[in-house]
Amino acid sequence: MKKAVIFDLDGTLLDTLGDITDSINAMLIEFGYRTLSIENVRAIIGSGAKKLIADALPEKLSDDEFVKRLETYNRIYNASGSPKTKPFDGIREVTQELKNRGYTLAVLSNKPQRSTDKVNEKYLKDFGFELVLGQSEKIKCKPDPSGALYILKELGVNPENAFIVGDGETDVMTGLNAGVKCVCALWGNRTEEQLAAAGGTLFAEKPSDLLDIIL
Repeated sequence: MKKAVIFDLDGTLLDTLGDITDSINAMLIEFGYRTLSIENVRAIIGSGAKKLIADALPEKLSDDEFVKRLETYNRIYNASGSPKTKPFDGIREVTQELKNRGYTLAVLSNKPQRSTDKVNEKYLKDFGFELVLGQSEKIKCKPDPSGALYILKELGVNPENAFIVGDGETDVMTGLNAGVKCVCALWGNRTEEQLAAAGGTLFAEKPSDLLDIIL
């Protein structure tokens, strides 16, 4: 029986909040806006770059003006080298043990594919993920289940034999929409109360707790 674990990226595998905050603020400064605190950004992260920038901006803009700001953010983020980003403590050991237990591992992020590829190449290339998917025209943002179901089809794994691990409401809803069990990563950007309100029922305080849940 084939089995898989699909990991979210930001706030689950990697602590990217500092670099995302810096890139948002660099964009905001470039267009003459006030900057945001890291907690402001924590509250709006998780649903893809378009929604992230829409929520970061203090005004409603025309489509053309919004695209300029989104493209500026993506340019700044991709060029930054993500100097503050790092894997969460214990993630490497957990992913290795899950592979030892026979799980195939994949990544599904709402980060754009180019940005996903960059941070994967820099921080996760030796973790052994079979597939690493970000958002693109072909892969819709979570909580749409199509990305998760595409991964499982490619891996030859049935949804009932898979887990999604993520720190956001979108991960919980993706699991529900795809028929995949979701483990909520409480070391990320949301609280247990927020994730339970989205439908979460399995919770891990720290990465090593995953090994008590995903057996």
